Amino acid sequence: MNRRKLKPHDIVLPPREEAARLIALLGPTNTGKTHHAIDRLLSHRTGMIGLPLRLLAREVYDRLLERRPAGEVALVTGEEKIVPPAPRYWVSTVEAMPLGEPVEFLAVDEIQLAADPERGRVFTSRLLHARGTKETLFLGSDTMRPILRSLFPGIAFE
Repeated sequence: MNRRKLKPHDIVLPPREEAARLIALLGPTNTGKTHHAIDRLLSHRTGMIGLPLRLLAREVYDRLLERRPAGEVALVTGEEKIVPPAPRYWVSTVEAMPLGEPVEFLAVDEIQLAADPERGRVFTSRLLHARGTKETLFLGSDTMRPILRSLFPGIAFE
């Protein structure tokens, strides 16, 4: 058996997996944050967006259907569930987010609701635990900036 000794230049390491990006887009209402999130979602192979209201989730779902085939988009709220056999994109209320589905991109809208006495625990849980494998985007009020900076020192603000 002819075994030669490996030299350092013989060792080829696999490419290092790039760390998932954590981004916050903060600002006043009606400034295009959700529209930006939809564009980011569709720039990835798979994605999920959690929204605070079922009517908003339905509206975003309908907007996605204008840009993607129905078989690629799922809608999950407390009252409605439209899940094709192999969806690439998920639209849901924050409470109904199917977090068992791994996705490249994940967005949570209206994160300032983490301070809400009734729904805050769900939004806080999503802030702390819900992640996309490549990118996570938090949308909300600028009042969240100091909290996000404290919780996630490496977060990028857009």
